[in-house]
Amino acid sequence: MADGQNRLVQVSDLRLNVTEWGGADNPPLILLHGLASSSHMFDLVAPELAADYHVIAFDQRGHGLSDKPTTGYDFETVASDLDKLVEVLGLADKPFHLAGHSWGASTALYYAATRPERVQKVILIDGGLRPVTEGFKSVEEMAPPQHQNWPIADVKHMIREDWFGWAYRPELEALALSIYDLSNPNDVQPYLKLAQHMQIAQALWDFRAADYFSRVHAPVLAVLGIERGETPSASLQEYVAAAQTSLKQFEVFWMPETIHDIPWHRPHELVTIMRNFLES
Repeated sequence: MADGQNRLVQVSDLRLNVTEWGGADNPPLILLHGLASSSHMFDLVAPELAADYHVIAFDQRGHGLSDKPTTGYDFETVASDLDKLVEVLGLADKPFHLAGHSWGASTALYYAATRPERVQKVILIDGGLRPVTEGFKSVEEMAPPQHQNWPIADVKHMIREDWFGWAYRPELEALALSIYDLSNPNDVQPYLKLAQHMQIAQALWDFRAADYFSRVHAPVLAVLGIERGETPSASLQEYVAAAQTSLKQFEVFWMPETIHDIPWHRPHELVTIMRNFLES
């Protein structure tokens, strides 16, 4: 993590793996990763943002090097984790910017709606608006593939061919591997266990962003990726229109020719977009 200060932070009965960039006197910007990901999602954007912001990214409960309790993966408990973290970091009386990717975007929106006084601006990176029910027939379909005796060579092949495909760059491999426990190279497993994964999947299945729009006071930016050769679906455009109608201040930036993991695929452009919004 370039220039980041990494440590385990005790947050009530939970230890969270936290990395900070930039000066503590800078405006705080907290970054929330997605389901089955890790704080490494922001390795390529945080150092650039650190010139002007106190950037904070952490492995959410169950993920990465943070503790992995068996329960507590609903939105309110996850939001409470963030409450406790900002208190430990000395930010309890200091409103902050909040950005999230994928599930992290949904969490950011939930947090901004339920704690409006704490959030200055919100950035939703390819998530947070459209219900997952649009892409899956059941919550069971959201289960990740299960592997036994999965050798690291096969994991790397999957990352190269299936995960990134046309967007692959060699430096992305190590970032993608960060979501896995590599202690046994002949049996690689994700840090997030299946039972916890499915608790988050259920929370996402039940989540409707529109239920929270009226309670969000902060300006919101959605950065939405468009896969190569595709156009935004009619349903996604409908949810964007609903956000434009219901949120007090809402902007959308469509990023063509990108994959879901925008912070890895298009980090420099994402930083520019984020800066323009945060500084406006």
